[in-house]
Amino acid sequence: MDLQAIIDALREWPPIVVYLLLFAGALIEYLVPPVPGDMFVVAGAVLVAAFGWHFVPVLVVVTAGAVLGAWLDFLIGKWLVRSGRIARLGERGQGAVGKIVDQMKRHGPAYLAINRFVPALRAFFFVAAGIAGLTTRQVVFWSALSALAWNSLLVGVGYALGGNLDAVETFFTRYSLIAWAIIAAVILFFAIRALIRRHKNP
Repeated sequence: MDLQAIIDALREWPPIVVYLLLFAGALIEYLVPPVPGDMFVVAGAVLVAAFGWHFVPVLVVVTAGAVLGAWLDFLIGKWLVRSGRIARLGERGQGAVGKIVDQMKRHGPAYLAINRFVPALRAFFFVAAGIAGLTTRQVVFWSALSALAWNSLLVGVGYALGGNLDAVETFFTRYSLIAWAIIAAVILFFAIRALIRRHKNP
């Protein structure tokens, strides 16, 4: 569903229902990563700019949805450990998980702070936080801070561009492409480094 379709659908519903839908859109992205949760945030921004909706309730509901989704992912990570599913992984799988856990223990708050700025991979930060044993307080604080910063940016961009849906969608698309290019470059860098290390230490 594109942005125009979402806007048209939201305008057919009473405000309280729209707020619930915006909340659900931000939440579900963390549970079903392919769902474009940011599209709902941008839709809320357009409602603020073009149709006179109040800024604060839109920002609050999308941020609250993101925090709840992040916390549920965190609980999934804890459950994976508690249920023994991590322990039943093979040697290679446990080695990979061990590296992730080590990174989260050392730099967890930083990863959680940038999670909202990384499309599609956001949920995995919090699953990893649960596996690594970070605290609920850390998860809630950093997810709220990251979501508030990101959603404020999106709502601000949507407000600045007003009802120009083409401009909003262009900004959103370009940011996503740039973010994915950076992610691909980082993955490629670490893959090459791992191959070099394996070649030096066969």
